Amino acid sequence: MRILLKRALLISRGFPLSSYGKEESGCAYTVCTDGLGPDSVIYSGGVGKDVSFEHALVKKFNCNVVLFDPSPIGIATMKQAENNNPNFRFFPVGLAGQPGTLRLAPPFTPEGDSWFSYNSQVGTIEVPCVDLVTLMEKNGHRHVDLLKIDVEGAEYGIIDQIVRQNIPVRQIVVEFHDGILPGVRLRQSLSSTFKLMRHGYKFIFETGNTDVFFWARPWKTEKNG
Repeated sequence: MRILLKRALLISRGFPLSSYGKEESGCAYTVCTDGLGPDSVIYSGGVGKDVSFEHALVKKFNCNVVLFDPSPIGIATMKQAENNNPNFRFFPVGLAGQPGTLRLAPPFTPEGDSWFSYNSQVGTIEVPCVDLVTLMEKNGHRHVDLLKIDVEGAEYGIIDQIVRQNIPVRQIVVEFHDGILPGVRLRQSLSSTFKLMRHGYKFIFETGNTDVFFWARPWKTEKNG
């Protein structure tokens, strides 16, 4: 019902779309290719065990990618030799709606790859987090062309900040976690969807819980420092 409603009533068609990354590992994402190239500013939140999506973007667009993940699994993944890519810049921090700390709970199963944001003092670890504005300042960026958000429950605060502070992000690929993580409701995801659409984004693609939003108004960028 969730998908049928969105497909029928909300999705805008006609955007050039391509998928990158390994589908078999659940790390393939579809993006709008309009405007992507060597000078694109690409941020990717959530590493897990697989960065095939980010490798594919570098190969296709010859771009740089800023990655961030504070979890033990994500940090271990970025230490692997095959991920020592000169086009990658990795920060072992979480992305959230405000700077500070997050409490993360371990994956549900031993083979899982996702620590998730969970408000508990039991069985969790505390990790540093930054907001999007702070991360952009650290990297000398005044805008973001593509932001992938697969941050296990912290996505709602990030979207709130983008809308509230009018942060110039051209495209957002976000995995919502309603029905996946405890305490996360469908109404939160729908609320974020409508906030982005009211702000000027077009909802252009969905698969499962992953949605793609594209800035529908004239896009102006400044040279980065």
